[in-house]
Amino acid sequence: MESGYNESINWRLKMRAIIWLLILAVVVFLGYRYYQKSMSDEERQVKQLEKEFSRAEDSYISAVRQTGEIGLTAIADPEAAANKVKAVRERLRQLMSELEEDKAMARARALEDRILHFCRANHIE
Repeated sequence: MESGYNESINWRLKMRAIIWLLILAVVVFLGYRYYQKSMSDEERQVKQLEKEFSRAEDSYISAVRQTGEIGLTAIADPEAAANKVKAVRERLRQLMSELEEDKAMARARALEDRILHFCRANHIE
């Protein structure tokens, strides 16, 4: 009799944990949707450039590391990755001349600072 009671309690605890996980997942999903909808079109454009810069930054760092490895054929091209960074910087400049929203402009300025710092640190003109 007692083992059936313990199994019942364990089952209830497991169900309670599953229900709380589902509630948490719904809350996170709704928060994500709200965040996505609260961004303007201009902010989304800047966010897209932030993602492109992050990918270009990662590929540049990876390429530089690969060229520094002794005895291996370098298949990565740091110059191509640097060109990606330059392309993002140029597109950001074009976008900044078109931005009208303060929030998007602030985000674009932060990205511009990040790009300029990366270029200076890695001697990219």
